[in-house]
Amino acid sequence: MKKTLSLSLALLLLLSLFVSCGQKADEPQETTKTNTTINTEPPQKETTTKNESTTKDIYTNHTPTELSKPLEEYDFVHTFKAPEGNPRDIVYNYMYAMSQIEWVATESWVTTWKEQGDFGVNLSYDAGKTYYGVPYARTNGTLDEFEQYVIDGTFKPNSPWYEEIVGNHCSSSMVMAFQQIIDLTYSGSLKPIVSRTGLIQFPDGIEIPPARANNPDNPDNWISETVFAHNGQEAIYNGYAQLDKGDILYKNIDGSGHSRMVSKVEIFKSPTGKLMPNRSYVYCIEQTNAWYDGNKNSTWWIDKKYSFSTLWDTFFMPTTLCIYHEETPVITDAYITMTGKNTPESIEKSLKGTLESNYPMTYARITITDKNGNIVAESLKYNLTKEYKINLRSMHNNLKMSELPAGTYTYKLRAGIARGGVDIETFEFTKN
Repeated sequence: MKKTLSLSLALLLLLSLFVSCGQKADEPQETTKTNTTINTEPPQKETTTKNESTTKDIYTNHTPTELSKPLEEYDFVHTFKAPEGNPRDIVYNYMYAMSQIEWVATESWVTTWKEQGDFGVNLSYDAGKTYYGVPYARTNGTLDEFEQYVIDGTFKPNSPWYEEIVGNHCSSSMVMAFQQIIDLTYSGSLKPIVSRTGLIQFPDGIEIPPARANNPDNPDNWISETVFAHNGQEAIYNGYAQLDKGDILYKNIDGSGHSRMVSKVEIFKSPTGKLMPNRSYVYCIEQTNAWYDGNKNSTWWIDKKYSFSTLWDTFFMPTTLCIYHEETPVITDAYITMTGKNTPESIEKSLKGTLESNYPMTYARITITDKNGNIVAESLKYNLTKEYKINLRSMHNNLKMSELPAGTYTYKLRAGIARGGVDIETFEFTKN
């Protein structure tokens, strides 16, 4: 098996020398360190705490986040009721909804790196053209957050840069979908590392490998190749066969990776009952940094299929959420709360209040609009990874209240989690 794995890696490295970045959108090419093409993202930070648990007791080791005090002690509370239905459907439907939102670009721009990145981003948008899906970006955005910038069906980017434009990418889009049902921060990984105990696991028959020799004290020091070598091809193929809607395909290599959400699995067996990996497929929905097709109007790939053998050759691990496998899964209500209150008199000098949620917060946005409804000042706190509290004081300077001309304005504070957003404060004030 080690010989097979080494041969596959050698072939991938050889192919990378001949593949350019400008490949067809329907022919995804994953990257290694020697080849920067599409569908790659920087690795997420992983926890290094030691852990003795196994996948068999994994359900018992996660404690959901709780609010710091009873609901009645907050000055503002909004409840996002737990969604009802099959958890897999809830997750997939949200992911699909993010891929389908329609909008027209108000201007032309190119989304690319503000600073040099380790993979290519070069997406050209044309003024007046219709696009579909939340834009490709590094800012961990939700559907609700993006919708705040879609006015009468049109979208004006807050920035052209990949690191700043409101949107999401492959793994953050999936985390926002998973946050519909579980308290899963973006800070972490889509593999069963220690900090994901009780949240993410491998399918039955796949074991977490030992740490690699280069850092043996870190139990999370393993990548796709380590998993494949430790478990073998048959176990990985069986893992693909167990996947279902809402599950994960995750490529983890040193320096980058890619994530896909499963929509369905198609298994083909020989007359003798043997799995045929070249004719068995996993269908996926994924947010990418390449256009879906020649229309160049969406970076979301819907029901793209990959054979088991291709997934093996490109080091995609099958992983799944623990909640999918519980007999009676429990999805909790989510809250956005606020302690403190702002007034027309107080906001010129400072902002008061702290936002809090029991699910990861995704953004807080303050807008100042004039009497014609035009936004004349804005403060946006976003691109969050594991924040459950936001202190509004830090958002005041961006409003530049002292520079506002005399007049009557409307102040609005809105905040969101993955399930949605809510207007928390809205009032008029007069600047003399």
